[in-house]
Amino acid sequence: MNVIEKKCGFVSITGLPNAGKSTLINNLVNEKVSIISHKVQTTQNAIRGVFTKSHSQIIFTDTPGLILPSTFFKKQLSRAIFNNTYESDINLVVFDPNRKISEKEKEILKKLIRTSKNNFLIINKIDLVKKTELLKISKKYNHLFDFQKTFMISALKKKGLNELIEVIMSKLPKNKWLYDKKDKTDQKNEFIFSEITREKVFQLINKEIPYDITITTEINSNKITQFIFVKKTSQKPILIGKEGKKIKEIGMRARRDIQKKINRRIYLELKVKISK
Repeated sequence: MNVIEKKCGFVSITGLPNAGKSTLINNLVNEKVSIISHKVQTTQNAIRGVFTKSHSQIIFTDTPGLILPSTFFKKQLSRAIFNNTYESDINLVVFDPNRKISEKEKEILKKLIRTSKNNFLIINKIDLVKKTELLKISKKYNHLFDFQKTFMISALKKKGLNELIEVIMSKLPKNKWLYDKKDKTDQKNEFIFSEITREKVFQLINKEIPYDITITTEINSNKITQFIFVKKTSQKPILIGKEGKKIKEIGMRARRDIQKKINRRIYLELKVKISK
């Protein structure tokens, strides 16, 4: 009797800000594990999503968008992205074909790609570009960077994802699985619920406030209490809004997504506090 060995590997999802990395990881694992926003740099942690099929397990890591490391925080982020890519079996480099890349960004991408043995070019948002243009873009990026394979996808519409999964599975090393078959992420519900609410803040609050906040979550049966910490006293009334309308809308949207995720009704209480 032939025993089929299990396969397991790490796949990093990298690229410039707003390339659609979070949408990609969510639709690859068929679960919302990373927040989505039109604002850049909303992903602040390396988020793991787990895909298991047959005898293969893929551990995807969504990383913050690559940026010029101008501040200490950005340098820390940049170092974490490079370390994660180095440790991965495959690196998916996601591009928005409508976005031009600067010379400095090209240099950062070249350094990143050199840290991984297997780099796949992922051209996302293909439904927004003519086919002739996509071929030109693919040729250009393959000339600039060292890619083993090229995939043209629409992460939002789930086009091309099955083929991408199949190729990744064929290249996984033989390894024991790190997660149960039913697992979709390595994060606990407290973190995921905090991220859901942070996403709603990004959707409803302008300027820099969403980048300044931190959220903690306490779960007590069907009651969830979240503390939203702001850095400045002046930020608190902006987050709460006139007659509490803004925080109420944030709470309504967050509760809807949390209930959808856990498939039961909950009571969500939001409290805004000033971080000491």
